[in-house]
This record gives sequence, C-alpha cells and structure tokens, in this order.
Amino acid sequence: MRKQLSISIIIGIIVGCLVGYFYEDIGSGLLCMLIIPLGHFSLYFTDDPGNTTITRKVADDPALLALKRKNILQELSVLESARGLQGSVFEASTELVGLTDENDARERFTSTLHIYWAAEALDLFIWERGSWKSVGGEAHGNEPMLTAPVQLPDDEQNDLVLDLSPGVDGQAAVILRNAKPQPTIATRSVSDQRYIAEVLRGQLVLSLRRVKLYKRLQELGRTDPLTSVTRRWYGMERLAELLTGKHQISVALIDIDFFKKINDQHGHQAGDTVLRRVGSTLNESLRMGDIASRYGGEEFLIILPATSPVSAKDVSERIRASIATLADMPCEVTVSVGVAGSSPYDNVESLIKRADDALYAAKEQGRNRVLLADDA
Repeated sequence: MRKQLSISIIIGIIVGCLVGYFYEDIGSGLLCMLIIPLGHFSLYFTDDPGNTTITRKVADDPALLALKRKNILQELSVLESARGLQGSVFEASTELVGLTDENDARERFTSTLHIYWAAEALDLFIWERGSWKSVGGEAHGNEPMLTAPVQLPDDEQNDLVLDLSPGVDGQAAVILRNAKPQPTIATRSVSDQRYIAEVLRGQLVLSLRRVKLYKRLQELGRTDPLTSVTRRWYGMERLAELLTGKHQISVALIDIDFFKKINDQHGHQAGDTVLRRVGSTLNESLRMGDIASRYGGEEFLIILPATSPVSAKDVSERIRASIATLADMPCEVTVSVGVAGSSPYDNVESLIKRADDALYAAKEQGRNRVLLADDA
C-alpha cells in the first residue's frame, strides 16, 4: 500500500508542476498536487480484492455450486427436450414426402397428424366456386369456421382445426374430429402442443401447395390452350380405359361446317374465335364425367360414359343447337355430329371409326345435323 501511495504522490507532483508551468498558475498546480494523488490512490481501494474474495467464497461453497449445477442441468434438459420435440415433428412430416395426388392428401394428412392426436376422422376442405369442397371423400362433420391459424381442441370444441389457406389460392382447412392428444404429448403444456400443431401446419401447407401445383401442371399438359377442352391424347387414353371396363360408352365426333371457308373469308383470327367459342360451349353443355377433346383442327371428340347411343344423340343435339344459336360470332357457325355406341367387341379405333362414318353421312345429308352410326 505504501508503494501505491508513493506512486500516487509522484504522479500528483508531476502533473501539478506541469499545470503550474504551462498555465502560470501556482494555485492550480498545488490543487492538482493534492487532488490527483487522492483520486489515483482511491482506485486501488475500488480494485480491492474484496470482490475477488467474495467470488472465491462462492466458488468454494459446495451448496452454491450444487445449486448452480442443478440450474444448468435443468436448462440443458429443457433444451434437449425442445430439440427432441422439433426432431420428432420433422420426422413425422416424412409421411408427406412425394405427395402429389389430391386424392391421397387426406390419407397422408391423417397419418401425419395421428402421431400426435388421436381422432375419429379427418376432413380436408378447400373453398372452390363459392362453397367448401370436401377432398378425398364425403365430409364427416360440419364445414370449418376459420378464426385462427391453429385451433386446439378445448372445452368449447373438440376438433383440431388447422388453417391451410396459404397452400391454395383461396381458403383450405384440415379438421381432426374429436381430437385427443396422444401419450407422446399429453403431458406437455398447451404452448408445446400449439408449437407442434403450428410446425405440422406449415408442413401440410407446403404439401397442399405442391399437390395443387402438380394438379395445375397436369391440367396444362392435357388441356388445349385455344379451345379449353382436353388434348387428343388425353381423350384417347380415357376412352381406352373406359372400354376395358366393358360398360356402355358412347362417343360423338363433332366437325365445324365449312371451317376452311371461315378462315379464308374472315381470317384465321376469326377462325380462332369460332374454335374458342365452340370449345367453351362443349364444356358448358357436358355433364360431370363426360370428356370433350380436340380431335383434329376443327374436330372434337365427345366421350359419354354410361350413356346409350340414343341418349348420346340427345346430348349431341343440344350441343348442335347451342352452337347454331351462338351470338357475336364472325359468321354463322354450325356443326355436324356423328354418334356411335360401344359394343363388347369395340376398341378405340373401331368405335371412333363408326362415329366418323356417321359424321361423314351427316355432312353428305346437308350438314348441321346429328346422325347415329346405326342410322347412317
């Protein structure tokens, strides 16, 4: 301590002399000689090893060390539990890998969510054309009421509801009916359960988005961009599949009358307008399950499953009349139609050949008419 005091005094004298010399003020120099040693010497007291002594006492206290060790172990346990929880949730999402078919979505979503919640059933809803559509089969309960991204089952409602709207261009939701936590999460806090549901929701959103994009790609690949009906290859494949079932199938070949003259007299843009309007009329006139394909340049193939030739003729007649009365067209537009029903011995080529023969006969008889293959 004496050494420290001597150093402080020496520093004070030096600084005081310098101040007195440069500022020509003996009073200021003497004041510095007094204040600086006191201030400098006080630093040694603030750096007194007393704090170090206290630290040594804490480090040497077995009880305090045990308490600190316990706190650290508890914190590590919490972190390890969180890590395990995250790992299990992301492992559960492997059930969703490779999901591209909308018809498989409900089953895959059920398998993923059932790891953490037992439930009576699962419903997948997508909002389309002004109403909720149940995907993958009939719904098991009411349509969703979306009030939050995650709605856990509680005393007011027993369902687990996840809002999957970010995965579609609109709204979507998955509902676990009468959901109850599985033993793996039953003892966890509500915040942990919500965390699991939120992570799973993110995985389901991504999977649903992939399903919708894949479906859109399929539609683009099988849809004729000008007429909005399916391409020829798709119609032929579906017809081949239907014929293997040995059920009654009827087809109709539709040809736009004098289409070359429309292009020659009014231009190809007018011809495109005619093709576009005829295609939209076909889509609007057909029933669910019927297929309209662009068979050739101005020819269309209509496939009518579970339909007799007589009924197919009635459908074709309605289509012919609708096209003949289209407004705002570049010119008068009519179509000729040949209809044929399948027999047990028909394949794709023979069935279409009979419809084509009936179409040729309809043109020979004056166009703008529908003929059955048997009548032709």
